[in-house]
Amino acid sequence: GALQKILLEALPSTTRVELGKRLTNIRAIDDGNGATCTFNNDESSGPFDIVCGCDGIQSAVKQYVDTHRISDDAGSKQNALYSGIRIRYSIEDCLEQASDVAELRQYFGDGAYGLFGTYGAGEGETRKRGAYLIFNDKDYIGPFPKKNAQSEADTVAAAAEATEAADENAEWTEAGQRDMMKADTLLRMKESGLPDEELRPVVEAADKFFELGVYFHNPFSFRGWSRKVKGTKDAYACLLGDSAHSMPPFLGQGANQAIQDAYCLATKIAEHNAIVAQDFAPGEETASTDAGTNSRPTTLGRLLKEYETLRWLPTTSITLKSIFLGYLETGGEGVPSKLRDGVFFTLGKLGIATKVFLDGATPRV
Repeated sequence: GALQKILLEALPSTTRVELGKRLTNIRAIDDGNGATCTFNNDESSGPFDIVCGCDGIQSAVKQYVDTHRISDDAGSKQNALYSGIRIRYSIEDCLEQASDVAELRQYFGDGAYGLFGTYGAGEGETRKRGAYLIFNDKDYIGPFPKKNAQSEADTVAAAAEATEAADENAEWTEAGQRDMMKADTLLRMKESGLPDEELRPVVEAADKFFELGVYFHNPFSFRGWSRKVKGTKDAYACLLGDSAHSMPPFLGQGANQAIQDAYCLATKIAEHNAIVAQDFAPGEETASTDAGTNSRPTTLGRLLKEYETLRWLPTTSITLKSIFLGYLETGGEGVPSKLRDGVFFTLGKLGIATKVFLDGATPRV
């Protein structure tokens, strides 16, 4: 919430912000000179030249870009791939005097790893301490649901049931739930052989547990990140952040890349506005579109493709590295764990590990 608060407070006072709505349709206005957005409460907003989809991994705008329509289940992660990796968070207030410097330490086990961290929660808020357990979903082998030897129908049903379970965004705050998750988390740590000098005290004292599945988007999307709104002359839906390139969190680059997307897209929009202002300057002949009508020049689609071209390669590279890193770090007992330890030792000695992390954090806009 701290980052969202900072971003919200940075907006101009005239900015319209509405919460609790779900996008259900994007459509052209009657004369084709713009698009409107319809929401689940039947309200509409617009017209717009661009509908920017910053609506995360369950993006309705991405569904529109992919299919030219938004279905009733647009928020069901249907455009995302489940990795078979889960993250369980154990959070407690850090009541004693603590350094203002955030800490994060990583511990490896067999088939799981743990993170210990202390960090701020925003101005005036109590600092937090967290223990994070990253582990493999027992119903999956990597991104693939486990199959049994039963009939095909039973296999499909089992896969659907496993997928449904993986979709849960579970949170446990009640006393009985906390005790259950505390015991399960400590057991998983013990079974994976995780060093628990820092992790165990946080888990035992945590007042909140919640769990997320790790999802990502296929970066090799046929439709790309933008599409002209059907029936308009030059209005577009476009994607940025997780809507465009949701990635596993194992390089810590999701928010960083989204901010870079926003900067790059804003630059292209400013370029488009400058072209429109120049071509529509008083006393000058109005530019024509391909259709031969007097309207703004059709530069927007080209500029959106330039934005995508500039940002696709760095975000795809980070996504693929994050996927690989997640499976490497959660390697099981025996050969996978030894392989992981050997890879990290070698990469560390060669300086490649540092380069991978710093390369991901280097702005490319």
